[in-house]
Amino acid sequence: MNLSPRLKKIISFINLPAKIADIGTDHAYIPIYLANYSDCSVIIASDYNQDPYYVAQQNVQNAGLEDKVEVRLGSGLSVLDFQEVDTVIIAGMGGQTIKNIVAEDYELAQQLNRIILQPMAGANSLRKWLVEKKFRIQDEGLVAEKDKLYQIITVEPGPMEVEDDFVLELGPKLLEQKVELLPQYFKKLEQEWQKIIDEIAINAPQHSKIKSLKNKIHRLQEVKKWL
Repeated sequence: MNLSPRLKKIISFINLPAKIADIGTDHAYIPIYLANYSDCSVIIASDYNQDPYYVAQQNVQNAGLEDKVEVRLGSGLSVLDFQEVDTVIIAGMGGQTIKNIVAEDYELAQQLNRIILQPMAGANSLRKWLVEKKFRIQDEGLVAEKDKLYQIITVEPGPMEVEDDFVLELGPKLLEQKVELLPQYFKKLEQEWQKIIDEIAINAPQHSKIKSLKNKIHRLQEVKKWL
């Protein structure tokens, strides 16, 4: 199976062997890959929407993996029983949707060993929310695909001390590991912040948010020098 760079990167964060569930599986590419190339004892693929659920079912059947991959229809983590899996993937969704999924089944999420998250947007606020909800960031990564840059965040239950909210916003493990794509990531952030400044300044040049974003850009420049 020829996986995209994004999916390959997500898989690289799995501690194998594992009992794993892919929430919002879509085509079930990750579960099918794991069934073929890993020794995961439990592999569950789930989706909330019927169309991708049927597509996932069909793909699993076509691969001859019905005995290794169970496809379920349902919302978020509600498709799982307590301690049925130890690792969950939630990828390809907005940050707010990921928050909702974790919050709706918080007790179950708190008994997992690892949650691998790949938000399509809102990664910075997602990190802050996760730490507030007593999840500790284990690892992070960046992956480029089709001119887009994706963030991957892995967490485990437990408290995390945060000395600098700006570092948490950027990604503490990304900075600690000095990952290869940091320059592109920083450029993207700076462009996004500057675009917001320019848009606000048209009608409200003295708006407090402009000062806040300029401070962020200044701090980002300092981080670049430190790295």
